Amino acid sequence: MEVLIIGTLGGSQLADAAEILQLANLEPVRLTHHGAFTGKPQTRIHSDGQLVLKINQGRQFPSMEVAEQWCRLQLKKEIDFAIYHPQRTWVVLSVDGVYRTANLTPQLLALHRFDFAGSTKEERSHLLLRVLDCYLGFAGRYNLKLDDGLSNFALCAETDGGFCYLDDDIYPWDHFTSFSAMLGNWLRTSESLCLDEDDWQQLGESLKPLLRTHSSDAGDMVCESLKDQIVGRHEVLKQRFLQALCARHAAVGIDQADEWPVAAEPIAVLADVHANLPAFEAVLKALDARGIRQYLMLGDVVGYGPNPKACIDLVRERDMYCLRGNHDHYVAHHGDVRVAMGIMARRVADWTIGVLGEEECSWLGELPVRYRNHAWMAVHGAPVDKSFFNAYVYEMTSERNLDFLVEAGVKLCLHGHSHIQGVFARSCGRDMPFVCAERMDLKGLDAALVCPGSVGQSRGGKIAARAAIFYPHDLSVEMLTVEYDIEPLIADMQRFGFSQDLIARTREGR
Repeated sequence: MEVLIIGTLGGSQLADAAEILQLANLEPVRLTHHGAFTGKPQTRIHSDGQLVLKINQGRQFPSMEVAEQWCRLQLKKEIDFAIYHPQRTWVVLSVDGVYRTANLTPQLLALHRFDFAGSTKEERSHLLLRVLDCYLGFAGRYNLKLDDGLSNFALCAETDGGFCYLDDDIYPWDHFTSFSAMLGNWLRTSESLCLDEDDWQQLGESLKPLLRTHSSDAGDMVCESLKDQIVGRHEVLKQRFLQALCARHAAVGIDQADEWPVAAEPIAVLADVHANLPAFEAVLKALDARGIRQYLMLGDVVGYGPNPKACIDLVRERDMYCLRGNHDHYVAHHGDVRVAMGIMARRVADWTIGVLGEEECSWLGELPVRYRNHAWMAVHGAPVDKSFFNAYVYEMTSERNLDFLVEAGVKLCLHGHSHIQGVFARSCGRDMPFVCAERMDLKGLDAALVCPGSVGQSRGGKIAARAAIFYPHDLSVEMLTVEYDIEPLIADMQRFGFSQDLIARTREGR
């Protein structure tokens, strides 16, 4: 066997070629799930108790030169990543014309072997939070993710953070899917991590600003993903963590979430009011005439229109179960968000930020992004979108969203955002044409995507407020179109200096 040392990440060299050769000739250690060493089937690890040589048996190169070039590129990346032990060393091993790469590090204590029971609460919380911070920081810098198991991290006094990453592999970013699964696994193993309710609350409070630094919707993505995870007897811990991570406003029907809705009663389904008070009042008057007492608001209470505070007040007065839309999200975070929004919409959203108080903005920011029960769900945007308020349901995306519902075992999703009243559905495995009828029976369908249309911003050229009434007891929906006088709205838009283009678009219903 021939050994060629390519270089270290920055520290002093751990061993010379002869010492590495001696290490490589030791019997490989046994890899076990909870043992001192874990790894993939193609991984071979040699250790003398001080140094660890890791060889990927599945990676072979045609020549020493090619293997050396690969190692140098890997060194360059890992130096930039700054997550590994500074003395980590890359080498090339040559055996009978077969060239493989390997890395050498000091033997470290991986976190899955850490004595959590023998540490203090502060030490445990600090250690786990540092793992989360490292994971999120790396994702934010590179749009890539680390392997999420605790066995991939180790205590390391030589680094600023006090620990380092052990795994060779880096993975494509998956928008918090693996991150949320990691938290779910921690919840299920709370006893071995010695985490109680107070610890989980503290972890949620500490994680919240880290997620906000990553993106404005990161906390929502993690919370909604965790809600779907089964943690068995640790459900109380999960709820304590979620309450700390994703505080919800008391005035949006959330306090009554376990009892809402009353299944025997119809539900008014509203979306995209967009600060249009005359349209909102007209729809509510029509619903009052029918005796409707339950309301589901699918988001975008604000944006485009001149009456944001009055519309928020109406939602709160009626104790509507209200979701957050993309315009609500933008205003809540004072524009410091990553959402797709046109110039015209952004101008009005920025104006809205200026006219609303901090209390209203906070209320918008604490609205949930999804409602789900055993039979149906509701979002502002699209069920496949992990933010739940950015993506659209329309002809080009309906198949993917219906696939999602079928795979999730959800018969119905109520959504807004598109402003187009109607239903995309699948029956007997076949997608049906988009349809909008006055009354539609959804029983017997594989899945359905139902949009009530927009209350406050018409599409299609007809000025009218659109909404729906959902009958949960028989899975049917009634579509409503309510005409209203648009002139008071136009007068307010002119009074507040809205653009002539937006006024014309509003008047034309497009």
